[in-house]
Amino acid sequence: MQQVESKQRFWWRAAHDAPTLEPDAARWVTPAAEPATHGRAATATVSKRSSTALRIPRGERRTRRLKRGKRWVLPTLAVAALGALTGVAAYAIPLAKLKAIELSAKTDDLIAAAGFGIDQVNVSGQRYTSDSDIFDALDLPNVKTFAAFDSDAAMKRIGRIPWVDTVQLTRNYPGTLDIVIHERTPAFIWTRGDTNYLVDASGRTLGPKAAASNWNLPRVVGEGADTEAILMLSALRQYPRIERQYAYGERIAERRWRIVLKNGTALDLAADREIEGLEEIANTRAAAPALTGPPMIVDVRTPGRVVMRPAGTNATRTSSLRGAATTSLASAEQ
Repeated sequence: MQQVESKQRFWWRAAHDAPTLEPDAARWVTPAAEPATHGRAATATVSKRSSTALRIPRGERRTRRLKRGKRWVLPTLAVAALGALTGVAAYAIPLAKLKAIELSAKTDDLIAAAGFGIDQVNVSGQRYTSDSDIFDALDLPNVKTFAAFDSDAAMKRIGRIPWVDTVQLTRNYPGTLDIVIHERTPAFIWTRGDTNYLVDASGRTLGPKAAASNWNLPRVVGEGADTEAILMLSALRQYPRIERQYAYGERIAERRWRIVLKNGTALDLAADREIEGLEEIANTRAAAPALTGPPMIVDVRTPGRVVMRPAGTNATRTSSLRGAATTSLASAEQ
């Protein structure tokens, strides 16, 4: 479609929506002055198009670019959100722990400020248990209030102290903790190397024996004697005459016992036959002089036989338990 107006610029555009060829640059021309001609309209000369390139109008091109760019907005936001969540998850647990610790510390401070902190600890009943071991078991530097104090855990830690048998904890509000200790009782002295240890009836080693202490307890030596001595000593109590002459018991190869008497006599017992061996010695009349006389070696490791020889010699003498000649030492005592 063409429009022509006198002394005005003009434009040209196709009447349909199909793309059209446009010149590289729009050229606007003014119609040349010509004498009017009757019956003929004035005409304008339009330069020919110098280019056939397809050009999208500027407004339409901008709209298409915007639509193409929006396609990547949502995926980009999703990736960014995923990265943010990953970073938060990586630090969530440590940060939560730190916040919990800070909150706990602030709570303890507030409770202590309110007058419910652990201000005083009273310990009684202990004689050989050190106070420092008890206070270390309480963990008071890290537990300042009753709200944070775990009584069961503290009692278990105190119970692991060697001398402690039982422990009793009492909370006296607002800020006092009372502790009553019941200690174990030593049953014998165990010599290991150059050190003497006190051991209770359960075989628990309580600690080294002080040089200045006067414990009147039976003594045992040798590896394994600490856990097995109570059985041998219990068997020995059934035969008082032998028990009165007892000097110490020696554990041999962690299997059997040798009982050494005050006069130097050694009683060799079989493994796991302490009662039987002591009974054989007590019921053999020929073995009676060995208990108080010159030192002898009395071997009862073979059931039914008592073998005797002087200490330091190879001479031996065998007495049979089978016969009417045996006399009980228990009867002789009576």
